[in-house]
Amino acid sequence: MANWTEAELAEFERRVATKLEILDERIEEYRELTKPIPPENAIGRVSRMDAINNRSVNEAALRTAEQQKA
Repeated sequence: MANWTEAELAEFERRVATKLEILDERIEEYRELTKPIPPENAIGRVSRMDAINNRSVNEAALRTAEQQKA
């Protein structure tokens, strides 16, 4: 980076900022998707199990996104 021009450095900073914004949006979305699933009479056992499975997948995606941001 010591040999970068000001334009290259500005482009790099812009790309990093954009990537961080995207990661922040994903993290917020995954946090919404990983909220606890309340038991309801409206959904059946299989649907609830599917929702729990989807939550596990989203939790893994959340961890990955948080690690990328760190």
